[in-house]
Amino acid sequence: MSMLQLLEVSMGYVSKREATLALDNISLTVEDGEFISILGPSGCGKTTLLSIISGLLTPTSGQVKLGDQSIKEANLNIGYMLQQDYLFPWRTIADNLLLGQKILGIYNESTKNEALNWLKKLGLEDKKNLYPNQLSGGMRQRVALVRMLATNPSLMLLDEPFSALDYQTKLKLEDLVFQTLKAEKKTAVLVTHDIGEAIAMSDRVVLLSPRPGRIHRVFEIPKEIALLLPFEARQHVNFNDQFQLIWKEMESLASGT
Repeated sequence: MSMLQLLEVSMGYVSKREATLALDNISLTVEDGEFISILGPSGCGKTTLLSIISGLLTPTSGQVKLGDQSIKEANLNIGYMLQQDYLFPWRTIADNLLLGQKILGIYNESTKNEALNWLKKLGLEDKKNLYPNQLSGGMRQRVALVRMLATNPSLMLLDEPFSALDYQTKLKLEDLVFQTLKAEKKTAVLVTHDIGEAIAMSDRVVLLSPRPGRIHRVFEIPKEIALLLPFEARQHVNFNDQFQLIWKEMESLASGT
């Protein structure tokens, strides 16, 4: 059974001045444990698509299914990691981690220990009593990852979670997120503007056309690259060929050829 299905999903917006079609007839299947990335020009609807998958937005037409369940509202089995960590500055790191469990009604000694164990695995156990402003940007994004994992969702949505970080931290965090999600056999959908990041982290890369966003092409990343950690994938002899292939396709979209 596929983990995630998008069936002819379209999204339009109506204002007093005009009607705008943001997404048009998106159909896509993401298998259990698969990691895909969504690329496309600015304004093509990448983040809108993630919001629809999460249940935060209802599509104008079409359907999103997670397993056998239609997604019609925010879903407990879906985690979301954003560009900003959105940690509450007046709460300690531990309190931030456990807030999701408390809101969902799954907080107990066992789930608390699981969350704190994740903090330990990611090298932040000694930071649990600190406040967000006492941590670096990379540390805060690691906390955001733990917060997402703490509720044990089966599907992870990642909306440019590394774009605000310096390049060295970004590369380290790519490896950490990739390794963690693969070890936990999580299904993941990443939105990014970075072609290299998409190739390094993904099993497939989905390229959307300019607005209205449609699936223009899906690139299968060769196994010899897809199975490597992102930093190692970037060093692979065939990595640049994949980069050039996707780059040229994006250029053809931009030029309209």
